Amino acid sequence: MKSYASTVSQNCSKALAPKRISAAIKCATEKEDRRRNIIVYGVEEAVGEKLVSKVEGILEEMGEKPVIKDCCRLGMKKKDAIRPIKFSLNSSDMVRHVLLKSKLLKGIEKYKSVFISPDRTLEERVAYREARDKRKKETVSSRKDTEGLTPT
Repeated sequence: MKSYASTVSQNCSKALAPKRISAAIKCATEKEDRRRNIIVYGVEEAVGEKLVSKVEGILEEMGEKPVIKDCCRLGMKKKDAIRPIKFSLNSSDMVRHVLLKSKLLKGIEKYKSVFISPDRTLEERVAYREARDKRKKETVSSRKDTEGLTPT
């Protein structure tokens, strides 16, 4: 029979292994870095474009003027595809504030096809897409149900 001390020390050494600790730290810092990023979809590409100016223009239309730390296009350049823009701000609070105001773009003719979202990992993007598709199906089915009813 093992003693309590030997069991605890054996299990704690596994949990506190250097690889596990470094993986946890890496994951936490990656999450914090992503919290400061915003992804913009639907902004046309041009040769010699100034991304910071484009992003600042979008943000100004929303009434925001945050300091943009970094700005770049994501992915490989393809002939008929518009690559998203990723930009970083100083704080996650500023990102949250910009994301809350992103709905204002719907009302601006120039930016109707531009969408702003937080920077997500691949797993988060897949989960978000599945949840969004599920909500759309539920909305469509509930509309069909209510359209079939006649008012009394």
